[in-house]
Amino acid sequence: MNRVAIIVGSHRDKSQSLKVGQMVEQKLIAHDACASAVLIDLASLELPFWQENYSEKEQKAIDRTRDLLVNADAFVLVVPEWNGMVPSAMKNLFLLYSANEFAHKPALIASVSAGIGGTYPVTEMRSTTYKNSRICYIPEHLIFRDITTIFNDSDEDDKEAERYMSDRTDFCLDYLTLYSDALKAVRDHGPSNPEFGNGM
Repeated sequence: MNRVAIIVGSHRDKSQSLKVGQMVEQKLIAHDACASAVLIDLASLELPFWQENYSEKEQKAIDRTRDLLVNADAFVLVVPEWNGMVPSAMKNLFLLYSANEFAHKPALIASVSAGIGGTYPVTEMRSTTYKNSRICYIPEHLIFRDITTIFNDSDEDDKEAERYMSDRTDFCLDYLTLYSDALKAVRDHGPSNPEFGNGM
């Protein structure tokens, strides 16, 4: 049984990305292969941006979040697209934490766009956050386009788009839990060499 952490990368309170994260959380809670699902909303954590030294309060926030990440077997990263980019809070997460928290754990990227975009965050996350963290992005990903028109519990929602994205999310979460099961053996039995602490 898998423990999954859903990380919402928006800086905004009550964001559209949080809405997606909460939907994913409910699906995981009901999933047969999921033991637990925890939602990590970066907008509410008050994590500091990476620096050389931290105050006691900042260090406590870093440590609390580290515990949640270490205890997860897999991740769903909900990433809004801002000006074609990943928000700084999500990129900062991969500066504050690395292989000790993420290595050889599968992750599903779920990009969120208010319009018809959403592709760039998927590319950016895959190309810039895996090297030292050794997080394992699964081949599937999600792009929630026109996000204000779905998952609002409203009669005015685009029900066809909502049905499609709900089914597609189920499909991706099934794969995520399978990858999580498979990668447990890598984490338990993989070789270790301090000389190769960072990716090449």
